[in-house]
Amino acid sequence: MDGGGVGGYDKDMGKTANPRRVAILLYGNMQLLDAAGPADVFGQANRRAGGGAYDVMFVGPRRTVPTIAGLTLAAMPLPGARRPVHTLIVPGGRRRGLRAVLDDKRLMRWMERSVDTAQRVVSICTGAFILAAMGALNGRRATTHWGWLDVLATRFPDIRVEREALFVEDGRIWTSAGVASGVDLALALVARDLGHDVALQVARDLVLHLVRPGGQSQFAEPLALQSRGPDLGRLIAWLTPRLDHAVSVAHMASAMGMSERSFHRRCMTAFGLAPGRLLAALRLDHARALLCDRTVSVQAVAARCGFNDPAAFSTAFARRFGASPTSFRRAFAGGNPAIPIG
Repeated sequence: MDGGGVGGYDKDMGKTANPRRVAILLYGNMQLLDAAGPADVFGQANRRAGGGAYDVMFVGPRRTVPTIAGLTLAAMPLPGARRPVHTLIVPGGRRRGLRAVLDDKRLMRWMERSVDTAQRVVSICTGAFILAAMGALNGRRATTHWGWLDVLATRFPDIRVEREALFVEDGRIWTSAGVASGVDLALALVARDLGHDVALQVARDLVLHLVRPGGQSQFAEPLALQSRGPDLGRLIAWLTPRLDHAVSVAHMASAMGMSERSFHRRCMTAFGLAPGRLLAALRLDHARALLCDRTVSVQAVAARCGFNDPAAFSTAFARRFGASPTSFRRAFAGGNPAIPIG
């Protein structure tokens, strides 16, 4: 948590002495949620902090900006050097929108000055390509939307592309994966600035299930499995709220309206996993998320994921993720915990 100084949070007064000025760049053909998601997080943080923790500005080279979603946003003029930006956020967008930004000489001069002087520079989704083209990511770790990772790595070989991260912090440069991960990154910034309790309150206000650490994969196991086996996708939805139950293959087959033999065959075809292994994969992925909440004991995590024997849970978890539950917690819940909501 920051102490005094610019943007410092005064717990006794319940508000910040000087708000952090956050400039969110708006440009044509940008992704609406890349801008709106972080802005909502900072807005909720202002209310929860009891004062003006953040001064959020939507800025751009033009007064009105059309987004991919079809909604037109109003932009303030680009702030001058006398109004220094604490945090610059560069949303993602379509290829022609990114190209238009890079071709706008006046805008790029402002970007270069802001990237040099801002205390934090953040890209959401394909916004990383704007920073990369400026050279701001050279020699740094960075990420972007999963569909553009190969392109980023190929076009900018000086960047150490992180393929399994929701967001990456490298010095004062933060980059995130696609769309919703911008909310995860913004919550991490709130936790850094105002403390994890405020970030938790904001997550609850936004009805989020989890405050996810940046090192987690861009793909949750249930989503990845559903994409591999769309014809049995409803099985994943049926299993997810029952991970702490004693679920047998017979239960699963009955829920899908199949015989056990047909169900086993369909499961292998759809997921490449036997039903028992499919259930174990979902349980261990859920355990990985729960372990990021330091208030839940490892034994309780095991029970909530259907493991009656903590030792068997530890063995299965280490086999799946290459680290014991305790080691995993130490790595991912140290400074940026995931917090279950509700």
